[in-house]
Amino acid sequence: MLWKAYEGVLLEREEGAAFITLNDPANMNPVTVTTMDYLCDALRLCEQDEEIRVIVLRGAGGNFSAGGNVKAMKERLDKGINTAREGIRAGGEFMMRLRTIAKPTIAWIEGAVAGAGMSIAMCCDFSIAAEDAKMVFAFVNIGFVPDCGITHMLTKSIGRTRATELLMSGRRFRGADAAQWGMITAAVPRENLEETVRKYIDKYSHGPGVAYAQIKKMINSCTMRELNACMQEEVEAQYICSRTEDHKAAVDAFCEKRKPEFKGR
Repeated sequence: MLWKAYEGVLLEREEGAAFITLNDPANMNPVTVTTMDYLCDALRLCEQDEEIRVIVLRGAGGNFSAGGNVKAMKERLDKGINTAREGIRAGGEFMMRLRTIAKPTIAWIEGAVAGAGMSIAMCCDFSIAAEDAKMVFAFVNIGFVPDCGITHMLTKSIGRTRATELLMSGRRFRGADAAQWGMITAAVPRENLEETVRKYIDKYSHGPGVAYAQIKKMINSCTMRELNACMQEEVEAQYICSRTEDHKAAVDAFCEKRKPEFKGR
C-alpha cells in the first residue's frame, strides 16, 4: 500500500514492513541531494511508526541505483556550479540515519548498482543481491573519490588490499563476488531473489525488535566514530576533486560515451 510518494522515491507499507523504492527507472534510479532529503524523510516516518518493524530499500525497474546523476553533474559543470560539499553532506546525513535507525534494514539488490547505490546497499543491516547484479565503485572513473562513507565500510568488510583495488580500478564485479568477499550478506540466483528477501522480511518483522535495536547500537558504537570521521574527510576530498580538469573531462567523456583522457590535474 502506498504510504507517501516523493519525486523519485516511493514509500510503501505492507504488514509490518516499509518499502522505500528509488523510483526513477528511466535514469536507473540516480541518487541526488534532493533524493537524499526524501530518503531521510521516509526513514523519519518509518522510525515514528511503531507498526513498522523492518525497512526494505530497493530500486524500481530492475536496477537498484546507478549512483549519482552524471548528466545533471555535467549540466552544473557547464554552468560553473559546484555542489560537491552540499551533496556529500546530504549523503552523509542519510547514511548516518540509515545506519543508526533502531529497526532492521534490508537492501533488495538487482541490476546495476554503482556509486552511492553501493553505499546504500552496504549501509543496510542485510544486503541481499542477485548473483548477476552488476556492481562498481565508479567514483574514480569520473575523477572523484568515494563518498557516503563507503571507504570506511568497504575497508572494514573486505580489508585494505581488496578495497584499494576495487576503489582505484573502478572495475565492475558481480553480486556473487560481493557476497564471496563478505561485502554483502548473500547473493542468490535472480529468480530466487524475491523469495529470499521475503524470508528476511518475515524473520525480522516478527523478531525481538528491542534486541535488534540494541545489537545495532552496540555494533555502531564500535564503528560510528570512524565512519563519521571518514564522511567529514569526504567533504573536502570530493570538493578538491570536483574542481579538477580530470573530473570535468571524465564527466564529458561519460556523457559522450567515450573513454576519458586523464591529465592528473
